[in-house]
Amino acid sequence: MIRLRSLVLLACAAALPRPAVAQQNPHGKLPAGLDCSDCHTPNSWKPDPATVKFDHDRQTSFKLTGRHRDAACRSCHLSVKFDEPTLKDADCATCHADVHRGAYTERCASCHTTVSFSDVPGLQVHARTTFPLTGAHAQIACRACHVDDRRGAFTPLDPQCISCHRADYERASPVNHVTANFPTDCTRCHVTVAWPAHVNFDHVSLSNGFRLLGAHARIRCTSCHAAADMAPLWPGATDQACITCHQPDYSRAHSGNAFPQTCLSCHTMETWAGATFDHALVANGFRLQGAHASLACQACHAADMTPLFHPSNDQECITCHQATFEAAPNHVARNYPQTCLQCHTQITWQGATFAHSPSMTDCVSCHHADFVAATSPVNHTTQGIIEAACSQCHDNNAGTWGRTSYVHGDCYNSTTNQAHQDARCAQCHTSGYPAATCTACHQNRSSCRDS
Repeated sequence: MIRLRSLVLLACAAALPRPAVAQQNPHGKLPAGLDCSDCHTPNSWKPDPATVKFDHDRQTSFKLTGRHRDAACRSCHLSVKFDEPTLKDADCATCHADVHRGAYTERCASCHTTVSFSDVPGLQVHARTTFPLTGAHAQIACRACHVDDRRGAFTPLDPQCISCHRADYERASPVNHVTANFPTDCTRCHVTVAWPAHVNFDHVSLSNGFRLLGAHARIRCTSCHAAADMAPLWPGATDQACITCHQPDYSRAHSGNAFPQTCLSCHTMETWAGATFDHALVANGFRLQGAHASLACQACHAADMTPLFHPSNDQECITCHQATFEAAPNHVARNYPQTCLQCHTQITWQGATFAHSPSMTDCVSCHHADFVAATSPVNHTTQGIIEAACSQCHDNNAGTWGRTSYVHGDCYNSTTNQAHQDARCAQCHTSGYPAATCTACHQNRSSCRDS
């Protein structure tokens, strides 16, 4: 009976309501003011992201961006204690293993983003290294150079071209770089765009100043150098001494003409065709004008191009055309001037046109014979007329000597001074014909009208 009674009492005690036991927060220390109902609901302890009132960006030191926003809480808070770990935005290595194995000291965010680890701006990242990616290097995959690296553990490589391109150097053509002992500093000639194109070779510094100008810049090296060792095929002096290399071209084009071997006087470095010869440049200013431009060189030069004539300039016709002057009608007999271009042109001797100009006052140089033969209205020689003063009586535009414009003053024509009629001009006019005064000859008379 006693045992049965004890069981009844225990059953009654179990039926009686017991005092509530306080539950411990499993999430660790939470921010002040945060209540369970801010994340949980009576329907389920599993938080619904759509109803959670906790602001991770504002209420912690770690903002959820990119893929972090979609990650489950347990991905970072393994024990469901939200106060652990204590992180900041830049503390990537706390959760993510360093695949670079300590090769880089920069912050992860300098290359990566929270969206994707593989979304790395490679060109910008590489630009901060000792080997910026340019040309073809910017187009190839990372593994093309970092062949032994795995999962992004890129270790620094030797930035010298030869460290990757030794095989290209050794099999280079058409010039064998090894036998020619070319330097392994590839950038002295090549660029990163392509090996065969855009070769930037400093020919000047390695050839005693021979510049690759004109067509020389486009021909193959083996046109002037032996392919085996790049030895010059010709002992070129300078880039102006064309004949050193082009003697066969000269002999084929100018054989027997003894043209000067200063090729650039006529040709250019672009092409042999279309030569333009500057005669004035090599003939002390003698320009080939008029009919001279179409003459054969042999008309004025010997077989070896020695000049047959030596005019001082291209206006001095008589030096070359003395025979033509002497054969022309009346030129010698009439003492015509030898300044041919006063009447003729450089196009043809025919159709000469002569016109005096007011400045032509040296009449006697052409008209001495006319002066000697002049007897009317007075004999110029016996009368003592000054030969060099033709313009005192004659007009050089009148077209004839017969028309004179001289009228003597009263003293000579006066009927009261007949003695002057027989006087010779030179008696009163010793030089030129200035106005004479009576006192020059007569002591007491100032004019011919004095009584």
